[in-house]
Amino acid sequence: MKFSSTDAGPRLIGLVWPFVAVVLTQALVATLSLHTLSAVRAYVGGESQWSKGQKHAIYFLNLYADTGRQEYFNEHRQAIAVPLADRAARLALEQAEPDTNAARLGFLGGNNHPDDVDGLIWLFRNFRGVSYLDTAIRHWRDADEMILAIEGLGDKMNRRLEKEPATPAEISLWKAKIHQLDRQIGPLAKAFSDSLGEGSRFIKMALTAANLATAALLILLVVWRTRKLMIQRQAFQSALNAERERAQITLASIGQAVISTDAEGRLDYMNAGAERLLACSLAAARGRPIASLFRLVDKDSGVEE
Repeated sequence: MKFSSTDAGPRLIGLVWPFVAVVLTQALVATLSLHTLSAVRAYVGGESQWSKGQKHAIYFLNLYADTGRQEYFNEHRQAIAVPLADRAARLALEQAEPDTNAARLGFLGGNNHPDDVDGLIWLFRNFRGVSYLDTAIRHWRDADEMILAIEGLGDKMNRRLEKEPATPAEISLWKAKIHQLDRQIGPLAKAFSDSLGEGSRFIKMALTAANLATAALLILLVVWRTRKLMIQRQAFQSALNAERERAQITLASIGQAVISTDAEGRLDYMNAGAERLLACSLAAARGRPIASLFRLVDKDSGVEE
């Protein structure tokens, strides 16, 4: 039975499509994993910038309280602008209709790399429901309240010092307030960092498990497909053997001598008529060259061919 070229296409597709589907799924999961891990890495880096801005804001505000010098207040404003920009990005994404443009500007103002901004927005919008990330965002929100308090204190000090130098009592009060805010924001910043780290590890493990699952699925598919092909081949071989047996039975029932040879000219089969003619059994003759079993002689000339 022959198959046309039009039959080969559907048969080939039917054979390979499960493998193609699993490989594409594996590639999709791997791409998603890389994109997600890159976004998580960007959040870890962003948290580092946030923490640095917060610490510098406290440091320069202390110097401003001690000296009253405007350049220290300017340094304070520049430092606190980083966590404030991140806060603006968070608020833009927490709206009922997220403002991605405002969020992008906020993350850029938070000293995040421009190439990481899209990943930051994507992770916030799509993984907000993950408990670890949701916890990190709640700690972030609580810490931002302290950032606003630090900003408010700095502005209050600046308005006062623009008028005249502060009294020792005022300076002492300011420094005590700065110290209090620093102690309050410290645990919140640490909780934010810790929960972000836990979320990063959880997402990494989840994505690793997804990659291993798709790899295992591919292996199982290969085993299943190979087993199916082996069963089909065995069934085909059994059918071929049965057909061969039927052919041998048919040949054995023919009265005339019937002999078949292999590709090398050695006897492979002969029926009972051939056994009588050659005076040799099939078992004894099988595998022997035909020329060793009989000679062909021209009946008219008597010459051996």
